[in-house]
Amino acid sequence: MTQPKSQQTQQAPVTENGEIDLRQLVSVLLKYKNIVISVSVLGVMLGVGGSLLSTRYVTEGLLLTPGFSNGAQRTLSVRDLKRYESVVYSGARLEDYLRISDQIETLDGQRLVEMARTPNGLKGSINPEFALTDKDRKAFGLAADGDDQNSLIGLRLRYQGKEATNGSPLPLLAEFVRDSMIRVTTEAETLQKCSAFRAKEQELRNAQIQAAFAITQEEKRAKNLREIIARNPNASATETRQIVSVEKGTERFLSPAAQLVAAEVQISDLRLADAFRERERVASELKRQYYCDANAMLAQPLSGRGYLEQLASLQDATFAAHDKQVDIIEQTWNELDLERTQWSNVFLSSVRFVASPEGTEVKQRKPGMVLSAVLGGMLGGMLGILIALIRAWWRGGVKEFNAAEGRAR
Repeated sequence: MTQPKSQQTQQAPVTENGEIDLRQLVSVLLKYKNIVISVSVLGVMLGVGGSLLSTRYVTEGLLLTPGFSNGAQRTLSVRDLKRYESVVYSGARLEDYLRISDQIETLDGQRLVEMARTPNGLKGSINPEFALTDKDRKAFGLAADGDDQNSLIGLRLRYQGKEATNGSPLPLLAEFVRDSMIRVTTEAETLQKCSAFRAKEQELRNAQIQAAFAITQEEKRAKNLREIIARNPNASATETRQIVSVEKGTERFLSPAAQLVAAEVQISDLRLADAFRERERVASELKRQYYCDANAMLAQPLSGRGYLEQLASLQDATFAAHDKQVDIIEQTWNELDLERTQWSNVFLSSVRFVASPEGTEVKQRKPGMVLSAVLGGMLGGMLGILIALIRAWWRGGVKEFNAAEGRAR
């Protein structure tokens, strides 16, 4: 028996041959157009809402970060960056810095703490900026250079948050990077120089002991030669036409007077060298004390800026018992003072933003609102069509089941 037309439209729009009947499909969609439209509108709203929820306020800045080694400023290298990584990417280290600098309770401090506690939060906010990237080389037609490839001009700092900040957290993040560089660099420099000058001081002292013994021996030799000359006055006469070839160990074949002169010259040379070593030993002792105390001071809860300021007081304490009118004392003071000034110039002046990040904040949405609305509408429309087809199929099946029950009765 042929089903009524009203029942045919309730069935899924598929013919007996398994082909889709577009007329029935359109008929079903028109009948349930309210469902399709409602779900599409809901998809648009969800897309727009998702876009609004993804809104982030982003601030970026390029922080120039020169390197420092052996008292000289140089270009930051990848090797330097690897040294700083373990510190600048440490969330616990960032919280310690904020606590030491009394910034942890501030609004920007709390923002940085939240970022640091986010997985890979610091790694996504601090990235190296190379002098030339592969893209730059291709654009300018330059060949790859190993030295240039490992050189950096600084670090790209980035902060993003759900609320507008006018870029204020970025300078605080830069201060943390500066603090990390100061601590890592000065710790390596002071530890290395503390050990080096301690060893040098011992080497110079041993050399002084050896020189003192050599001087004693030469003085005894000179005394014996004077006694020989006194007992044999004619032994001091020399033949002016005599040509003597002196090799090592044959000096005894010279006249006693010539040997005496040589011994006195040797004594004079040894004493001059010993005076120079004494100067070096005094300088090494002062530097050893200064660098070892400076390295120990890093264990105190000091910020990088505070540490550099404390070095001046440490230098005064190191030289307190010495007269700076003595030339070697004054020279050592000047060398340490110059190095401390260089540290301050590099870390406090050269580590800076190319341009201030404040006022450069931009609003970003991923994806954008228009794209989110389109994607949400498309997905909602597809879901609405699916719901309409399922509903039509279900209602058709229920009516067919009810009709079959009626015929069976």
